[in-house]
Amino acid sequence: MLTLNLAAKLAGCAVLFSSVAAMSIINKKRDGERLRRLRAQIAFVRFVRDRIERFLSPIGDIIKDCDRGLLSDILIGCEGGEFFDTDGLRTMLASGVYYADGGKIFDSFLSTLGSSYREEEVAGCNSCIKDLEALLQKLETDLPKERKSRGVLRFCFAAAIVIILF
Repeated sequence: MLTLNLAAKLAGCAVLFSSVAAMSIINKKRDGERLRRLRAQIAFVRFVRDRIERFLSPIGDIIKDCDRGLLSDILIGCEGGEFFDTDGLRTMLASGVYYADGGKIFDSFLSTLGSSYREEEVAGCNSCIKDLEALLQKLETDLPKERKSRGVLRFCFAAAIVIILF
């Protein structure tokens, strides 16, 4: 016979484990956004490098010609708005979420963009790509381990609470 007290405890356990599962799903999505943002930063720097090498395009024109989907991937989690130059892009990127992975490297790249000759610009692009790719590789290696340990810790904590309740 199921008592009211036992039913309440079981319902609480179900809510607890459901919230732990929901947190795991949200964190997995957030981790995917982190990787997508970093890949988009690398693609953007490559795009800029190619435009500078091949066409010697001004920076404003390069950003205007850039794919909006790529820019929206860079701006995941940032406030919306329009930008038409590097200053506008940097202002939008300064929202905080952006700086989690590779943001400082990318911001440093943007701050020097358009301030030197072609060879120096290309070398700066190559350096930024190298740094961002190293960070991406480290993140791709570490994220599965982090995700697994976070999930195990959450479920262990939930199980400990269930044991205390019963």
